[in-house]
Amino acid sequence: MQKIPFDVIINHIIPYTYNIQSSILLEDIENYYRIKETFKNRRYNINMIKHEIFAIFYDNKCKLSAILQRHFQMKLKKDYNIIYNFSNNQRFNILFGLFTKEERTLFLEHISQDNGMWFM
Repeated sequence: MQKIPFDVIINHIIPYTYNIQSSILLEDIENYYRIKETFKNRRYNINMIKHEIFAIFYDNKCKLSAILQRHFQMKLKKDYNIIYNFSNNQRFNILFGLFTKEERTLFLEHISQDNGMWFM
């Protein structure tokens, strides 16, 4: 928040927070939070999950580019190397956030099917 000019915060960000958000967006946020909490509550090894999410992408480059196109910076620049400028945690959160609700649910099912392989 220190890098954003005060004028932008007052005139653009704060008024937006008072707008009613769409139910689709709210459901997506709830789904993201719920599945990440499921990972924590089931005591999954988050580092292993991060490796699994990246492995899924490396298997299918078309799937990776389709999902990365949902990110506004990558849509504009068409430079997918931007994702490597982030730490592993940030990269995971960005990729997981770019998933649709259905993709997140399928990923949770994929992780859960290994009968405890991903537990700490």
